[in-house]
Amino acid sequence: MSKKTYLIILLLVILCLLFILTTTAFFIYSKTANNIITFGNIKMQLLQTTLDQNGLEKNVNNNENFNITHSSTVSRRIKVKNIGKHDIFLRISLKMTGINEYNQEFDADDLVKYSLNTEDWINKDGWYYYKKIIKQEEVTSNLITEISFDINNITTNYSKGNFRFDVEAQAVQAENNADNILDVVGWPAK
Repeated sequence: MSKKTYLIILLLVILCLLFILTTTAFFIYSKTANNIITFGNIKMQLLQTTLDQNGLEKNVNNNENFNITHSSTVSRRIKVKNIGKHDIFLRISLKMTGINEYNQEFDADDLVKYSLNTEDWINKDGWYYYKKIIKQEEVTSNLITEISFDINNITTNYSKGNFRFDVEAQAVQAENNADNILDVVGWPAK
Protein backbone atom coordinates (compact mmCIF):
# COMPACT_ATOMS: atom_id res chain seq x y z
CA MET A 1 0.00 0.00 0.00
CA SER A 2 1.32 3.40 -0.89
CA LYS A 3 1.97 6.17 1.56
CA LYS A 4 -0.69 8.29 -0.11
CA THR A 5 -3.39 5.61 0.25
CA TYR A 6 -2.31 4.93 3.81
CA LEU A 7 -2.64 8.68 4.69
CA ILE A 8 -6.07 8.91 3.03
CA ILE A 9 -7.36 5.90 5.01
CA LEU A 10 -5.89 7.28 8.23
CA LEU A 11 -7.52 10.67 7.57
CA LEU A 12 -10.88 8.98 6.91
CA VAL A 13 -10.61 6.99 10.15
CA ILE A 14 -9.82 10.17 12.12
CA LEU A 15 -12.77 12.00 10.55
CA CYS A 16 -15.09 9.07 11.37
CA LEU A 17 -13.89 9.05 14.98
CA LEU A 18 -14.41 12.81 15.30
CA PHE A 19 -17.91 12.48 13.89
CA ILE A 20 -18.76 9.65 16.31
CA LEU A 21 -17.39 11.58 19.31
CA THR A 22 -19.27 14.74 18.32
CA THR A 23 -22.52 12.82 17.83
CA THR A 24 -22.06 10.95 21.11
CA ALA A 25 -21.34 14.18 22.94
CA PHE A 26 -24.50 15.69 21.49
CA PHE A 27 -26.65 12.79 22.63
CA ILE A 28 -25.25 12.46 26.15
CA TYR A 29 -25.31 16.19 27.13
CA SER A 30 -27.87 16.74 29.87
CA LYS A 31 -28.80 19.36 32.41
CA THR A 32 -30.92 19.07 35.54
CA ALA A 33 -33.59 21.67 36.25
CA ASN A 34 -35.23 21.97 39.64
CA ASN A 35 -38.75 23.38 39.37
CA ILE A 36 -40.93 24.08 42.37
CA ILE A 37 -44.64 23.95 41.76
CA THR A 38 -47.05 24.76 44.55
CA PHE A 39 -50.79 24.80 44.66
CA GLY A 40 -52.88 26.42 47.28
CA ASN A 41 -55.97 28.27 48.23
CA ILE A 42 -55.71 32.01 47.74
CA LYS A 43 -58.65 34.27 48.43
CA MET A 44 -59.00 37.96 48.93
CA GLN A 45 -61.73 40.41 49.78
CA LEU A 46 -61.82 43.77 48.00
CA LEU A 47 -62.87 46.43 50.48
CA GLN A 48 -64.32 49.70 49.18
CA THR A 49 -65.34 52.20 51.80
CA THR A 50 -66.12 55.88 52.08
CA LEU A 51 -66.21 58.37 54.90
CA ASP A 52 -69.65 59.57 55.93
CA GLN A 53 -70.44 63.13 57.02
CA ASN A 54 -69.18 62.26 60.55
CA GLY A 55 -65.83 60.97 59.26
CA LEU A 56 -66.72 57.34 59.96
CA GLU A 57 -65.76 54.67 57.45
CA LYS A 58 -68.67 52.77 55.87
CA ASN A 59 -68.91 50.17 53.12
CA VAL A 60 -69.73 51.25 49.59
CA ASN A 61 -72.67 49.57 47.89
CA ASN A 62 -72.19 48.12 44.41
CA ASN A 63 -73.40 50.44 41.65
CA GLU A 64 -73.28 53.43 43.99
CA ASN A 65 -73.60 56.77 42.19
CA PHE A 66 -71.09 59.53 42.79
CA ASN A 67 -72.68 62.86 43.64
CA ILE A 68 -70.32 65.56 42.38
CA THR A 69 -72.82 68.40 42.17
CA HIS A 70 -71.63 70.06 45.39
CA SER A 71 -68.00 68.91 45.50
CA SER A 72 -65.58 67.64 42.87
CA THR A 73 -63.90 65.33 45.41
CA VAL A 74 -65.40 62.04 46.57
CA SER A 75 -64.17 59.94 49.48
CA ARG A 76 -63.20 56.43 48.34
CA ARG A 77 -60.92 54.01 50.17
CA ILE A 78 -59.74 50.83 48.51
CA LYS A 79 -57.87 48.05 50.27
CA VAL A 80 -57.75 44.25 50.23
CA LYS A 81 -57.94 41.61 52.94
CA ASN A 82 -56.23 38.23 52.51
CA ILE A 83 -58.89 35.67 53.52
CA GLY A 84 -57.11 32.64 52.04
CA LYS A 85 -54.75 30.06 53.48
CA HIS A 86 -51.56 31.37 51.84
CA ASP A 87 -49.63 34.63 51.74
CA ILE A 88 -50.26 36.59 48.55
CA PHE A 89 -48.93 39.29 46.27
CA LEU A 90 -51.55 41.76 45.03
CA ARG A 91 -52.22 44.21 42.23
CA ILE A 92 -55.19 46.48 41.55
CA SER A 93 -56.43 48.25 38.45
CA LEU A 94 -58.62 51.38 38.59
CA LYS A 95 -60.82 52.36 35.66
CA MET A 96 -63.22 55.28 35.26
CA THR A 97 -65.67 54.94 32.39
CA GLY A 98 -67.96 57.71 31.22
CA ILE A 99 -71.40 57.17 29.73
CA ASN A 100 -72.56 60.09 27.61
CA GLU A 101 -76.13 61.28 27.05
CA TYR A 102 -76.50 58.81 24.13
CA ASN A 103 -75.59 55.90 26.44
CA GLN A 104 -72.19 55.45 24.75
CA GLU A 105 -69.20 54.55 26.91
CA PHE A 106 -65.90 56.43 26.76
CA ASP A 107 -62.62 56.31 28.65
CA ALA A 108 -62.85 58.87 31.44
CA ASP A 109 -59.54 58.20 33.22
CA ASP A 110 -58.25 61.62 32.14
CA LEU A 111 -61.20 63.29 33.93
CA VAL A 112 -60.21 62.03 37.39
CA LYS A 113 -57.25 62.07 39.74
CA TYR A 114 -56.76 59.68 42.62
CA SER A 115 -55.15 60.48 45.97
CA LEU A 116 -52.70 57.57 45.77
CA ASN A 117 -50.66 55.95 48.51
CA THR A 118 -47.28 55.86 46.72
CA GLU A 119 -45.46 54.75 49.86
CA ASP A 120 -47.00 51.25 49.85
CA TRP A 121 -48.06 50.91 46.19
CA ILE A 122 -46.16 50.99 42.86
CA ASN A 123 -47.78 51.96 39.55
CA LYS A 124 -46.66 49.92 36.53
CA ASP A 125 -48.37 49.05 33.24
CA GLY A 126 -51.81 50.21 34.38
CA TRP A 127 -51.67 48.25 37.65
CA TYR A 128 -50.96 49.31 41.22
CA TYR A 129 -48.78 46.70 42.95
CA TYR A 130 -48.72 46.37 46.73
CA LYS A 131 -45.07 46.38 47.79
CA LYS A 132 -45.43 43.88 50.66
CA ILE A 133 -46.53 40.28 50.98
CA ILE A 134 -50.02 40.13 52.47
CA LYS A 135 -50.18 37.43 55.13
CA GLN A 136 -53.31 35.52 56.15
CA GLU A 137 -55.99 37.80 57.61
CA GLU A 138 -53.91 40.94 56.95
CA VAL A 139 -55.41 44.01 55.29
CA THR A 140 -53.42 46.27 52.98
CA SER A 141 -53.15 49.97 53.46
CA ASN A 142 -55.49 52.08 51.32
CA LEU A 143 -54.53 52.37 47.67
CA ILE A 144 -56.54 55.59 47.38
CA THR A 145 -58.51 57.78 49.77
CA GLU A 146 -60.23 60.19 47.36
CA ILE A 147 -61.24 60.67 43.75
CA SER A 148 -61.17 64.19 42.32
CA PHE A 149 -63.18 64.94 39.18
CA ASP A 150 -62.30 67.58 36.56
CA ILE A 151 -65.61 69.31 37.17
CA ASN A 152 -65.05 72.08 34.58
CA ASN A 153 -64.38 69.61 31.75
CA ILE A 154 -67.25 67.37 32.85
CA THR A 155 -69.72 70.27 33.09
CA THR A 156 -68.71 71.59 29.67
CA ASN A 157 -68.51 68.32 27.73
CA TYR A 158 -70.46 65.67 29.63
CA SER A 159 -73.15 67.48 31.60
CA LYS A 160 -75.77 64.82 30.89
CA GLY A 161 -73.47 61.86 31.39
CA ASN A 162 -72.69 59.37 34.11
CA PHE A 163 -69.52 57.72 35.35
CA ARG A 164 -68.73 54.16 36.39
CA PHE A 165 -65.77 53.35 38.62
CA ASP A 166 -64.39 49.80 38.20
CA VAL A 167 -61.82 48.21 40.47
CA GLU A 168 -60.12 44.93 39.57
CA ALA A 169 -57.89 43.09 42.03
CA GLN A 170 -55.65 40.10 41.28
CA ALA A 171 -53.58 38.00 43.65
CA VAL A 172 -50.96 35.28 43.28
CA GLN A 173 -49.45 32.98 45.87
CA ALA A 174 -46.30 34.39 47.45
CA GLU A 175 -44.62 31.09 48.38
CA ASN A 176 -41.91 30.06 45.90
CA ASN A 177 -42.33 33.28 43.97
CA ALA A 178 -40.12 36.35 43.55
CA ASP A 179 -38.89 38.56 46.37
CA ASN A 180 -39.66 41.82 44.54
CA ILE A 181 -43.28 42.57 43.60
CA LEU A 182 -42.29 43.68 40.10
CA ASP A 183 -40.62 40.27 39.45
CA VAL A 184 -43.60 38.17 40.58
CA VAL A 185 -44.84 35.57 38.10
CA GLY A 186 -48.25 33.97 37.69
CA TRP A 187 -50.50 36.99 37.21
CA PRO A 188 -53.67 36.21 35.25
CA ALA A 189 -53.64 37.43 31.66
CA LYS A 190 -55.46 40.71 31.08
